[in-house]
Amino acid sequence: MDIVKQIATRQAKTLNRLSNWGLYSTFDGSYDPRTTFSERLDDEQLEFIKCETMTTRLAMSRARQTNRDYESTLMEVQLEVGIELTKILAETIDPAFSGTNAVKIEEDGQVCGICQEDMEKGEEARAMICCSHKFHGFCIFEWVKRKTNCPLCRCEMLTRKYFEF
Repeated sequence: MDIVKQIATRQAKTLNRLSNWGLYSTFDGSYDPRTTFSERLDDEQLEFIKCETMTTRLAMSRARQTNRDYESTLMEVQLEVGIELTKILAETIDPAFSGTNAVKIEEDGQVCGICQEDMEKGEEARAMICCSHKFHGFCIFEWVKRKTNCPLCRCEMLTRKYFEF
């Protein structure tokens, strides 16, 4: 796994722990939960600081390798991490992301099964996990708002959970 994905994954796991703290809580009534929560928050803040440090080191390394200024390179790395984090979080939120994979159309002549429009070679599309049928991203997102099966073969949409704790 490359460093950008590692950073994004660490951030996503930390956000998951913070937003689902009840799943990770060990509160049994024998102590003041506010103290434990603030300690836990400190742990999570430390994890975010580690991610920022990893991002900074990656940007410094890339800036040196490419002979570019650090600030521009840092912004590019932060953007890359943000995009990866968005992809990870989207898979946990939207069934259209969790039940499909991003794919590129590899040959001409493929048609979106929903809108019946041609998909061009090199175009980005979404493929169902259950059957691999391909659709325009917008089309499958609109479909999934109403149904949870493939528009062509009716196989039930499989969803994957990114976090397996």
